[in-house]
Amino acid sequence: MNRIVEAFGVPRVLLPVIHPVGRDEALASVEVAVAAGVKGVFVINQGMSEKQVLALMMEIRGRHPALWVGVNLLGFSPIEILERGLEAGDGRLDGIWSDNAHIDEDAAQQPEAAAFVAARREVDWSGLYFGGVAFKYQREVADAKLEWAARVARGYMDVVCTSGPGTGHEARVEKVAAMRAGLGSDGALALASGVTPENVGNFLPHVDAYLVGTGIEARLGVLDAERVAALHRLISS
Repeated sequence: MNRIVEAFGVPRVLLPVIHPVGRDEALASVEVAVAAGVKGVFVINQGMSEKQVLALMMEIRGRHPALWVGVNLLGFSPIEILERGLEAGDGRLDGIWSDNAHIDEDAAQQPEAAAFVAARREVDWSGLYFGGVAFKYQREVADAKLEWAARVARGYMDVVCTSGPGTGHEARVEKVAAMRAGLGSDGALALASGVTPENVGNFLPHVDAYLVGTGIEARLGVLDAERVAALHRLISS
């Protein structure tokens, strides 16, 4: 079964990305997201240190125990994010996101990706791993190999996560469609840049999870209630 459906009970989810420029702003943005009816959020260490972000994760969970809370720690490997997240989360870690899942579509073996699989198995972690493939600011993947890259990646992560060319920049629909073809109907695909209420309709046939910050912010780190609600309605329809 598609892991997004398995975890959230719906075919598509909006997971707002909280840029924690400050604790109060971050918590206020979480309240905006919850009020809109979203099922989960991601917090990321852009504006706070790794330890502060993990403490924020715990505070959010304390306020909203049923809310799914994922974390992205830029500058850390997937295994390091897993280890730090589990330690800070007292054994509960809903999801992690790494911009680089270390998939090489031209290689016969994927040693770093396989190491993560072994690490999660060792600690019996059942959360969701969103692994970056053909992701912004990482190694580029040729258009002709996007489908194959997604197919290879599927065996190493719960959700293959791709993006446009940069923060706030829309992905090409052709790119996303190729990766969906590689994953098949049972694989899960996330999109993590450039999604807005105005363009999300282009991606609905292909994408399961939408990791959105810039497209629903009033300003950096502050979610816009109307845009969050509008995007959530469109994705959930």
